[in-house]
Amino acid sequence: MFRGAISVNYSELKKKSVINVADGKDLGKTSDLIFTFPQGDISAIIVGGKRFLSSAERYEIPFCCIKKIGDDTILVDLKASRSDENQ
Repeated sequence: MFRGAISVNYSELKKKSVINVADGKDLGKTSDLIFTFPQGDISAIIVGGKRFLSSAERYEIPFCCIKKIGDDTILVDLKASRSDENQ
């Protein structure tokens, strides 16, 4: 997945748009992270959720679905998890 170490703080991460490469949909921005304990690894990112005066769709995206973290976007591939839901 990632060829080298990457270091990104949460304040930078939450500014990036999360795009699903399977359909090109902009899922929103990172609103939270899920960590494992006691290892401290990130197991998933939370994207979207309730916003002031609207209710956006909320996605829990496993870390293994993140394909690239770029300067402005986070590319994820949700086609595998979507096809599992349809079965």
